[in-house]
Amino acid sequence: MRRFFQKNNRVLRSMIVLFLSISIVLSGCGGEEPKPEEPEQTAQATSSDDDYHENAKSVEDGTMNADSVVISVGETTVPYSEYRSYYYFMDHQYEELLGEEVWKQSIGDKTIGQIAIEDVLRMIIQVKVIVKEAERQGVILEADEKEDADYNANKLCESLDEKTKQEAMITSQEMMKIFEENRLAEKMYHVITGQVGSDASVSSAKAIEILQLFKKADDSNRDKVNKEMQSLQKKIASSDKSFYYHAKQESELPEVQVIVGTLDEGQNIWKTAESLEIGVVSPVIQEADGFYLIYVLKKNDEEMNNEYRNRVISENQTKSFQETYNEWSGHYAVEVSDALLSE
Repeated sequence: MRRFFQKNNRVLRSMIVLFLSISIVLSGCGGEEPKPEEPEQTAQATSSDDDYHENAKSVEDGTMNADSVVISVGETTVPYSEYRSYYYFMDHQYEELLGEEVWKQSIGDKTIGQIAIEDVLRMIIQVKVIVKEAERQGVILEADEKEDADYNANKLCESLDEKTKQEAMITSQEMMKIFEENRLAEKMYHVITGQVGSDASVSSAKAIEILQLFKKADDSNRDKVNKEMQSLQKKIASSDKSFYYHAKQESELPEVQVIVGTLDEGQNIWKTAESLEIGVVSPVIQEADGFYLIYVLKKNDEEMNNEYRNRVISENQTKSFQETYNEWSGHYAVEVSDALLSE
């Protein structure tokens, strides 16, 4: 069987995109509440909290039925019916917007349909890894959280006609399991990111809003690009057209209007912006990736400073969770049925 390696860090997408997309659906289906599964024991797990590994269970190829095992994350297996339910969310969302033909369009050597399948597989794998780690760490859904997840699952099921549920292999029990696991994954995200606080450097960080014009440079052309930017700086400084106009015409970055701060990597940009008066074209600024011209729009604004600090905290939290997830995923071998990858 083909090994399916997780090379993408879209961890938030794995648990939140799905949850947001299905939480806005209008109504759900009745049925028995699923019994919670007993925590799985694994022969590969060791006594160490950090040194453990689960081999993947085998998956099936060929003709699929609802119970066929098509994904395994360590010893946790995913039946074809669960994969089909996940796929329905993505398929329904995009076909409504773009139509059925979207799946046949190519991006590189793959169709959008093939990329979508890989995204669904990645989404399922990531949720399973996070849920397995939640179980290991004793993080569970409280009664009200479980009740809310089941309520939303039931609302979704009730909104679907029988033909759709049959084709997508959607059942009330399967849907409650999916919603509960996504809710637990979301909770685990908040548990991990809640440990990332705001240190003194973040609390005192400041921001400045600028317009920027950028030209990329490396060791092979740095002198040439520098000279071009020096000429461009003189041209813009004496021009009757706005800096924004020139930046839109000349910059090699899509974003012209940005907020920079004390914690950014480009400290030469920050230092220049801090010393520059509002409405003045800067001298040429060199950074590792190339050369910049900037034009200050706003500074010394506490609301903007707070927004920047919150953004930095959010980015730190996301980075922390991604790093933690990468560590978790290394403990579980993953296998995916070739039948899914060739659909």
